[in-house]
Amino acid sequence: MMKKFFSVFLAVLMLVCSVPFVNAEQSTPTLYTVYGDGMLLQQNKTTFISGTGVPGDEISLQLFDGNTVIFESKATVGANGEFSVPVDAPAGGYKEYKIVLQVNGAEFKTLNNIVFGELLLASGQSNMQYPLAQAKYYQNMSTNLQKQNKWLRVLFVPGIPEYKGSAELVPAEPQRNIPGACWLDGENPAIYGISAVAYFFAEELAKNIDVPVGIINIPLGGTTIATWLSREAIDSDPVVKNALVSRGTYIEKDNWNESEVYIYHDMTANYNLKMEGIKDFSISGMIWYQGESDIMLGWTDEEYAAAFDLMQKSYSELFRFENELLPIVFTQLASYPYDDENTVLFNRNIAFTQIQQSQPDSRAVVAIHDVPPTYIPEAGSIHPECKKEVGEKMAFAAQGLVYNQYPTYTTATVKSTEIKDSSVYVTFNNVGDGLKAKDDTLNGFAVCGADGVYVNAKAEIISPDTVKIYNENVKNPVSATYAYYTSNSNANLYATHNDELALSVSAFVTDEAVGKHYWTDKPWADCDVSEMWHVDIDPYAGYYPTWQSDKAEVTFTDNGVNFKKESKGKFTASPLLVLEDKNRVFLDIDEDYTDYGTISFYVKNDSQSDITLKGIRFYVNAVSWYAPEVDGTRTPQAVIPADGAWHKITLNLNRIYLNGNEGGIGYTNERLDTVREIEFVFDSAENANLTIDNITFTPESEEAKTDFTPDFKNIDNILEFISAVFVNIIGLFVGIFR
Repeated sequence: MMKKFFSVFLAVLMLVCSVPFVNAEQSTPTLYTVYGDGMLLQQNKTTFISGTGVPGDEISLQLFDGNTVIFESKATVGANGEFSVPVDAPAGGYKEYKIVLQVNGAEFKTLNNIVFGELLLASGQSNMQYPLAQAKYYQNMSTNLQKQNKWLRVLFVPGIPEYKGSAELVPAEPQRNIPGACWLDGENPAIYGISAVAYFFAEELAKNIDVPVGIINIPLGGTTIATWLSREAIDSDPVVKNALVSRGTYIEKDNWNESEVYIYHDMTANYNLKMEGIKDFSISGMIWYQGESDIMLGWTDEEYAAAFDLMQKSYSELFRFENELLPIVFTQLASYPYDDENTVLFNRNIAFTQIQQSQPDSRAVVAIHDVPPTYIPEAGSIHPECKKEVGEKMAFAAQGLVYNQYPTYTTATVKSTEIKDSSVYVTFNNVGDGLKAKDDTLNGFAVCGADGVYVNAKAEIISPDTVKIYNENVKNPVSATYAYYTSNSNANLYATHNDELALSVSAFVTDEAVGKHYWTDKPWADCDVSEMWHVDIDPYAGYYPTWQSDKAEVTFTDNGVNFKKESKGKFTASPLLVLEDKNRVFLDIDEDYTDYGTISFYVKNDSQSDITLKGIRFYVNAVSWYAPEVDGTRTPQAVIPADGAWHKITLNLNRIYLNGNEGGIGYTNERLDTVREIEFVFDSAENANLTIDNITFTPESEEAKTDFTPDFKNIDNILEFISAVFVNIIGLFVGIFR
């Protein structure tokens, strides 16, 4: 899919990057393709300029500031035909230098427009590879080839470099040269083919540290983390090696077939083609956006964490970080249905925070559930187009982690919890200047009791680093969650910096041991957002209204969702759970309501006359529905007075009536295991003006029992009478065998 993105730029990049490689047998030395005009080298560190030549020849290097030589060095071509000559970089700035290389005193290469600044590695899979040309708001710039900042420098490394003249072969040994690699600056039209995340990261970082920023652009869509690790590293780590062996994907060197290795999934493939070729650069850090493929291939949290540890350790050695680890800024993953249960995503994102916490001085992770996950059809919903927000978040993290501009540089995570006063108090690390809600009301929280059934909860910021989470119907909570569902863009808690929203707080669960039924969706229950993102397979993923109505106008106010009808009669209020054709339930919808004991909501009638709630219908298929009784009334109906005051209505999900037949049997919530639609049905004698807010559920009570006694007084017709008689017979048998 991502290959389509590069069709516009492929010809340009091939032309720009087509630098011939000359082998060591020729008398004139040749630099590897990763060096060229316009490159950016890491300031205040040593970089090695490498290539091939005749063994024994002397290679000399001069660095010019204008006409003045400010650094000189020499090296000898080794017996293997390779050389590496050092460059001690000056401090960075907005100035261009020149490097002149000589062999035995004769000039053979001049590199012009060299810049010194901050150089970082950008790697990962498709969401990192996603090009600037397809980023939101940049499509028109790409079409018009609008120039960007000339001080941005990018080493563009082809996603699949050729080996032996073919893009179909993968070497068993790491390669020193990368055919097709070349340097670009922001004014080059080919800049639109680089990583959008890396571009926005570099742009934001340069603005805040005030030196040029360069990127080694090296990602490839669809790749697993094992493809980016060397064989030497894998063989040194039993956990990672065993993970590959157990899946039958470990390849012995003797069994390596260059034409059969799959670059996207097979171990060391990307390392061998690309990583050795860039090792002579000095870098200040790395940004990493990867993990989707490993989720889909079933790598456990522990296995992925081991592979991440190994990547950081081995890359630290590769790029000469002595006695310290290479700083890595990485991001959590975008919302997508990675599994049938829609649970693996938020568990993996939580695991990412644990990966960060294991090496907090050299790692920063950013949560991105708050980034709009809109996408273009060519990319698919697994590739959100809003990359600017992700890049800027990573730049913020890098400012703290790599450049020590402030102490908070990673997403806020749980520091401690305390349960008291029927509430869960959560205290966080990494809150910056303090916690803050993006909107007036905090969203995205849930709590559970000892039964492990989570229900939506209210939350309040009670101190700069602490949130109180509670549901008035859960008197003895034992655990709380936040943003613990796949479609979680409604979650809105942030750390702040200079009193501005900074990084969004990560999803969490305070007690992983408690969890029978998680609150995995239902942002519609908050009644304060007009639309929500539904994770689904293409083309169904997207923003949809949270509420809809038959015959009433739907608007959202500060007090809830409002329904107005300019005539008398029935009207409905329905959270949108299915697509319009009613044949497809969204993949991220939790259809199981069997663990809930009640549903309650607040309602306000600003009409001129009373409005009747005819019932809440829980549809289990296209024609069958159950209406719960208004608590203690033996009827699903309630009158909402026209007094402009708020009234709370609670309905019992352990006494539900098939198709609203309150004269017959009252079933338990066990009938609600596959709820496809929920419909509030109202009836008004005049115009209607009704507001609903704060819909909450409570867990099922242990004392809840089915009452088989029918209510003959509520019988409205012969069918209800027959049903009541039938229920009496059932009740007799139940009594005998109980």
